[in-house]
Amino acid sequence: MAATIYYDNVNSYSATLNDGGGSGSFSDSDTLTNEERATDEDITLAIGGWINSEGLQFDFGSANEVDFCAIYSTVATGNDITVYRATAATGAFHGTTNVLSDVAVGWNIRTLSSGSYRWRSVWATTGALTGITEIFFGNKLELPLEPTANIATAHKFGTEEVKAHGANRYYISKHDNYKILTLSFDHMTAANKTSILAFSDTVTDRKPFIYSEDNATGPFHWVKLVRPLTFRMVAPDIWSCQMVMRELIT
Repeated sequence: MAATIYYDNVNSYSATLNDGGGSGSFSDSDTLTNEERATDEDITLAIGGWINSEGLQFDFGSANEVDFCAIYSTVATGNDITVYRATAATGAFHGTTNVLSDVAVGWNIRTLSSGSYRWRSVWATTGALTGITEIFFGNKLELPLEPTANIATAHKFGTEEVKAHGANRYYISKHDNYKILTLSFDHMTAANKTSILAFSDTVTDRKPFIYSEDNATGPFHWVKLVRPLTFRMVAPDIWSCQMVMRELIT
């Protein structure tokens, strides 16, 4: 399976969040606690008070077609999460539902049915949900990992050395060890370049995204771009590129 990037290109992090309850429909009510944690870019703080038949609605402001819903959980559970879509802010959900069963610790990716909708809701449908810390929607980008592509992983330390009298040294840890992932593409088509550039222009070095090594079971890396992408033409309409990502510390 191709390595894949899952990124927010529908402004999940600026969507209006509404919590509520209901069976097969959405009714706005104050049910969850700290629901803003779903989009705070922090995967350590969980949404609270999430019992069965309650959920969180994302209002994107306009209809969007998305490929997936990404959900981070700090707790494994067999209780189902269902992702609904709707044509109105309240009332019955629309069309096919998408169920995520056996939620694992870490990132859980649910592929969604096609269709353009303004409202999407993440719902507890068979029991309470604990440990849900982050949720976002978007589209995926399959990377052109040709035989000449290289993937390198490095670990960086953020330690500052302070010299004292004699041979003494003191070390201040500014942050924990973090991982750098480097993807080098020796050649890609113009179409590949267009897709990757659209992704880069969307996230820049500000928005986090998920890098999946195999587009299936992971590992899923929560990362940001370290620097802008640079493309070089190596042949007519054939390009090379290097992508450097830093794994976010939790």
